Amino acid sequence: MELSNIENLPLSPINDLIDRLNKAVSDKMIIIAGRCKAYFDGRIKSTLESGDRLLVIKKDLSIIMHGPEGVKPLNWQKPDAGPIHFSEKDSALEMFTRRKKTGETLTVMFEHIFTSMIWHALDETEIEIYGDESDLVKYLVKHPELIEEGFEVVRTEFQTKVGPVDIKGRSKGREVIVEVKKRNASPADAHQLKRYVEYFKDTEGKNIRAIMVAPDFPKNVQEYLEKNGMSIKKIPWSEIFPVIQRPKSSKLEDFFGNKKKEKNT
Repeated sequence: MELSNIENLPLSPINDLIDRLNKAVSDKMIIIAGRCKAYFDGRIKSTLESGDRLLVIKKDLSIIMHGPEGVKPLNWQKPDAGPIHFSEKDSALEMFTRRKKTGETLTVMFEHIFTSMIWHALDETEIEIYGDESDLVKYLVKHPELIEEGFEVVRTEFQTKVGPVDIKGRSKGREVIVEVKKRNASPADAHQLKRYVEYFKDTEGKNIRAIMVAPDFPKNVQEYLEKNGMSIKKIPWSEIFPVIQRPKSSKLEDFFGNKKKEKNT
């Protein structure tokens, strides 16, 4: 992988570091790891005392500060945080930003810098979500011909003492059960489908057909299923299932499931 677009910045002299950081703002991603304090002044006021932190400033001027633990940032600013400026203050590297509309300010003071870099990061793709297995079952209910021609759905999530059957239906004059997998089928999946077949034989005296649907089947799994009279159906979900594109959002609180008003800790 080519990483030549990442520049590790020299930490001294500090004036050179400040100059390169200021030139990178809004043009490149800035990453600084070091010991710092942070002060936020706005609708609420907060002080983050000295600790080891990772500061990321993105090209859209969103700011995220992480500590050594946890997924949620210790401090963050949404895109277009405001003019971001680096300077030297009391022998420390200071990052300062003021949001234009609200006047809220964030100041980060680095007492010691372990490493700093600028990265000409590019990403023109969006997240693609293919849904979970329940979504795939719903899709098959709407398109039963994908299982096999003439297949009719009778019930979904049919409860048994050995677990829920994804789809119960009829095809070619016989009752059929269908197990749906998002990933490639595993030996455990094959054994579970066999348990369903045995359940219907023991409790209802039915020699029911069984089909497993998955993107692919390892050779040993396919051989086991076929040896026990069960069928396979390969369905490449990534090719046929409607792709759901997650829209780009500037609301970091949405990512963390926090619908409350903006909060900086």
